Amino acid sequence: MKERSRSFVVATRALLLLPFLYTGAGAGEPLAAKVNGALSRIDGMPVLRVWGTPQERGYAHGFLLGKNIVSLVDAFLSSGTLGGSVEGYKNRILPMLSRMTIDPEYEAELRGLLAGIEAQAGGTVRVPCLGRTMRYDDLAAINCTADFTRMGCSSFAVWGPMTKDGYTLAGRNMDWPAVPALLGTQIIVVNMPSVDSGKLGWVSITWPGYVICTTGMNAEGVTVSMHDAGGLPRSQESGFVPRGFAHRRAIESARSATAFEDVASVLRECVCAVGNNIMVTRPRGDNVPAAAVFEYDGYLPNDKGVTIRNARKGENFIACTNHYRKRAEPVPCGRYSRLSKRLERTAGAGGRKHLTQKTARKMLDRVSMEGIITHHSVVFEPNKRLMHVAFATDGKHAPRCKFVALDVTKLLQGPDAVAGGE
Repeated sequence: MKERSRSFVVATRALLLLPFLYTGAGAGEPLAAKVNGALSRIDGMPVLRVWGTPQERGYAHGFLLGKNIVSLVDAFLSSGTLGGSVEGYKNRILPMLSRMTIDPEYEAELRGLLAGIEAQAGGTVRVPCLGRTMRYDDLAAINCTADFTRMGCSSFAVWGPMTKDGYTLAGRNMDWPAVPALLGTQIIVVNMPSVDSGKLGWVSITWPGYVICTTGMNAEGVTVSMHDAGGLPRSQESGFVPRGFAHRRAIESARSATAFEDVASVLRECVCAVGNNIMVTRPRGDNVPAAAVFEYDGYLPNDKGVTIRNARKGENFIACTNHYRKRAEPVPCGRYSRLSKRLERTAGAGGRKHLTQKTARKMLDRVSMEGIITHHSVVFEPNKRLMHVAFATDGKHAPRCKFVALDVTKLLQGPDAVAGGE
């Protein structure tokens, strides 16, 4: 009871700091006391911290951000981004969920998310554009968005003589259409599984209601970033694992020393419906590569669906955009070319030049995609467990906006840790 009281104090203090996020309508303190979550800000950036079982984390997420989730789902579906229209969503996207397999623990989290939304509202909630109440399938579909729509994205990583301290440094842009619902609504979610779960805690850059991994770092400094790729033809027509959930399983299980093997094992168990390039980085150690790109799709006869692209021999850098470089014939890409040339020039300086946070941000700015928007940019420092994150604001690409430093170790210290919150 004492532990729960302390958690309630932390949650209540955080809610007072973020009235623009907590939009509950008098749900009452007895329910709030059971919420395994808290809201805060770090240098103005909204942070949601959740802990416990999957259902407890989902419930906390839904309870603390319920109206925000309903508003985002309604506006996102109204935009036609998922299915082309609301009718397309109902008639085409929802039926496609039958071809997807979501792990029981993630299904429990999504059901907890819905329960939290309803508890905050005091009953079922209506999605205006759908003309009905929100259902589990709606939350599942939103979390499968990456399987039904396409995005851009660019990443790179360097280590060894490419950085001043020899540690890993990586940059990542998340490019997607400028859907109004997604602008100004991004959050940081700190995921703290139960100690007995065997899963690693991790920090996600995401939106309210999204429990998948598109960009994140775990407690051991391993990072996972999603990119689209064309993909080879699928060798089956059902039984797919939504890629965001596959990425999440990967980041929850990838240990620093065995990160690439751990990620490959997860991906080969999770058949994907679409093509992916997944940049994975880890803290730089002796005689081990610090980054690799996983080219991943549903064509199982080729490497069981996963081809790993490492840095070339003698190189301490790797770049990634939206085309395969090893699993299929490479396709020209201006962003990939710009990143590669800059990395090659730095490598050619023989240790006389280094990439820094500042130069990494400039590189990310140079490869922001025109016609859409870079929703978030991050510079990772895996050895230090640091993420430097920027969100797009006022219609500007994220790398041109304010970067906020997030200490992943502090964020994951436990439910009572303030972790730098204002």
